[in-house]
Order: sequence, then C-alpha cells, then structure tokens
Amino acid sequence: MIVDAHIHAGHGDELTASWSTFEDIEVSLRRMDQVGIDRAVVLPIGLGSFVEANEETAEIVSRYPDRLYGFAKVHQEYDRGRVKDMLKRAFDGLGLRGLKLHGTPNREIMDAVAPYKVPVLCDPLGEPMPLRYAAQEYPEVQIVIAHFGSFLSRNQKAHLESIWLAKHYPNIYLDTSGVCLHEWLERAVEELGSERIIFGSDGPGLHCGVELARIKVLNLPPDQEDLILGGNILRLLGEEG
Repeated sequence: MIVDAHIHAGHGDELTASWSTFEDIEVSLRRMDQVGIDRAVVLPIGLGSFVEANEETAEIVSRYPDRLYGFAKVHQEYDRGRVKDMLKRAFDGLGLRGLKLHGTPNREIMDAVAPYKVPVLCDPLGEPMPLRYAAQEYPEVQIVIAHFGSFLSRNQKAHLESIWLAKHYPNIYLDTSGVCLHEWLERAVEELGSERIIFGSDGPGLHCGVELARIKVLNLPPDQEDLILGGNILRLLGEEG
C-alpha cells in the first residue's frame, strides 16, 4: 500500500497563497488515482488558530474514510492555554490521528500530545536542530521532520541536521515532501536505512506523482521501498499489519 503522508486540504483566512486560502481534496484524490497512491494523511492549511480547521479536516476525512487519515494542527502562540482541550477534541472527539506543527513544539504541546501516542509532523522552517530537545524530553513521541527540514531544499544545512537528528534519536523520522535535491534522498537512505524515511508530497501544491517518482528512482529493494512508501507511516498510525 502506498500512503502519501503529507497533503493539505481545507480553507485558510490569510488569502495570500493556495496554502493559506484553499486546497481542494478532490485535486489530490484525482492525482492519487492517476499514479496509484492508495491513501493519504490530510493536514489543515493556514498559520493561525486551528479550532475550526481541525473540525474541517475531520469532515473531509469523513467523506473518504477509506482513503484519508486526518491530522490536527495547533499554533504555539495563538492556541496557548487551550492546546490540551483542542487535542482532546481532535483525537477523542474528531478521530484525528496525529498532529502537524510549524516550528518547534513547546512543552505545553508535547505534554498534551504525549498521552495519545500519535505522531507529530513538524515543519521546522529551516531550523530542525531545536527538535533534539523535544526528542530527548519526550522519547515516547514519534516526531517526523517535514521536508528533511527545508522545503524545496532551500537550506541544505537543514537537510544535514535532520539526517543527524534521525541518526541520533530513534523517535525522529524524515518526511520526503519537497526534497528536490536528489542527493539528499540518497544520503538519507545510505545513512538511516529505509526504516526512518516517510514518503510525502506536500500536495496539491506539489504533484504527488512527481514526488512519488523521486522515491521510485532510488531503485531500492521492494521491501525497503515499501517501508518508505507506506509501511513506516502506517506503523506510526497503529495500522501496521
């Protein structure tokens, strides 16, 4: 089974780009069908408070329960003081399966998410190294670094740091979405093996078929490719086997 562990859908308030305005789940599903992707993890869009966005994500997943897993999202500042209540609603009430963050999680967020045993997908915005402290303090929380730390490989130092973190902390994984310099995918497999790398596309902004091809051309043995393309994220979601 192929699972795209990083797509976006829903509405945002800023109206500055697709990722802050509207991303259409139908576009992603159509592309998934075209290239043979079975399921996907859906993330809310925007950068503000995410009370309504989490509700919308759950509604989107409810339309396609056999195709989609939904992640909640919170903001370190805008949602300060209510993260615990938001995540209780997200996981216990809405059935969402993980958490997406921009930046580094604070202790309020990690304390709130840890009891649920769900993965936390972090886009560190080019600064992955502070995630070492969250990984150290909360070894029971599985942390996935989006984009190998830097969207579109803008910051290769972030790629290097992300691989270092995954080598040193067993609860850190790397998400391949938007890693457009192929040497870093090759290096990650060489240094980490396939068990710590998770396929994602960041669709629909990036085409899932193009991002899938980046993994296919690694020419890995089938069992290793299967881990990257679905096995690893399914294990983190408790869907293994």
